[in-house]
Amino acid sequence: MSVVNSSLNRVKWLSSTLGVLSVLGACGGGPMPSPAPTPTVTVPDAAPAPVRERRVALPMTIAGATWRVTSRISLDVVDSSGNAPRGAVPGRQQVESQGLVTWSGTRNASGALTLTGQVDSFTVRASFDQKLAPTPIMPALLLLDGRVDSTRVRVVPRPVLENECDRPEAAAAALAAELLVRIPEGVAEGASWRDSTVSIVCRSGLPMTLITTTQTTLENLGESLRLRRVITQNITGTGGSPFRALDVKGSGQATQRIELDAQSGVIRSLEGSSDLTLTTTERAPQLPPRVMNARQRGELRAQIIRAR
Repeated sequence: MSVVNSSLNRVKWLSSTLGVLSVLGACGGGPMPSPAPTPTVTVPDAAPAPVRERRVALPMTIAGATWRVTSRISLDVVDSSGNAPRGAVPGRQQVESQGLVTWSGTRNASGALTLTGQVDSFTVRASFDQKLAPTPIMPALLLLDGRVDSTRVRVVPRPVLENECDRPEAAAAALAAELLVRIPEGVAEGASWRDSTVSIVCRSGLPMTLITTTQTTLENLGESLRLRRVITQNITGTGGSPFRALDVKGSGQATQRIELDAQSGVIRSLEGSSDLTLTTTERAPQLPPRVMNARQRGELRAQIIRAR
């Protein structure tokens, strides 16, 4: 009897177990599925704010200012024998010119300038054997017109000189021209631009062609504009008479650093240095050619003393 009951109990347990399993199966029983992974959302880094490029924006009107401009030049001359040429002072010759220069006018988008100005209190002194000797006197006040673009720098005295050769007025105009700087509108910090000009100058009665290339770089743009100019020059000239012919060739380079006020566009200061070599060949009938070599080194300083 106990055996029968035991068998019945096993049957009941097996039936109930199969029933539970069938219910679990009908209800989707079995191993619990792993939960779906939560997707990771990657947020890209915020794009950096665009850097606004600083560009030149100068006024179109130049109200005017006055600068004290000083040029100092030293000149060493030797002939083909290695000695100072006949009639020349041996050793180094020095020339210093100084004046009060005033400019005012307008500029356009390309940086071209149309100006009127003047040179006041202009003096030139030359040292020979360490003695200073004044050069011919010019009018106390020299009026000027100036035009500057990418192919021309022209400063003309008023009234116009009939002959500019070796005139102190021409030297004063050349000193004033050093302050004429073309800056195109909208150039960015670090940008460079180039100007090329051809002009005629006259020294010691000899007309010469001067070809000038100027490379200007805007090194810094803030409250002030800081510029660096590298100026390359080539000089050629011929002249003389049937009995004494002269041929001149030369080349050189100058470097200038200029600071301007960013609001007014007026130069605050200018400093520069230059180095120029010249070779003059003199020819006379029945004589061998005579060659003279000269090295000219210069310093230039301009400082604003008054602004409108």
